[in-house]
Amino acid sequence: MVRAGYVRHCVEAGKTCYHRRLNDPPFPRFHALVSVRSQGMEIDLHFDALDSITHRGNHGQSWAYEGGRIDDEMRRILQVASGEELLGQVNHVHLSALSSKPPAPKKDRSLFEILLRFKS
Repeated sequence: MVRAGYVRHCVEAGKTCYHRRLNDPPFPRFHALVSVRSQGMEIDLHFDALDSITHRGNHGQSWAYEGGRIDDEMRRILQVASGEELLGQVNHVHLSALSSKPPAPKKDRSLFEILLRFKS
């Protein structure tokens, strides 16, 4: 799970909990409960998000447990576990971000240029 970009954060009901945030704030994130069985590993994956208005979680919503986003993430985890995906691709690092060429400096624009959207 660590190779897939997940961080271990607790143990619940005998299952190890991992999460992978999508960006800097703690939510939204993928949340996986992992248990090791004699036949292999069992992963219970869902998507955690907070409603920005009510500040409630989404655990009662079916989309948090099934569908495209969950299916895609589970496929990605399985690819990493089987060695089919490179570590650099796991965290979605784009090759352009790895280039040694520094980004071009941005020219400071005046307030007038910004407000009227003039490009110089």
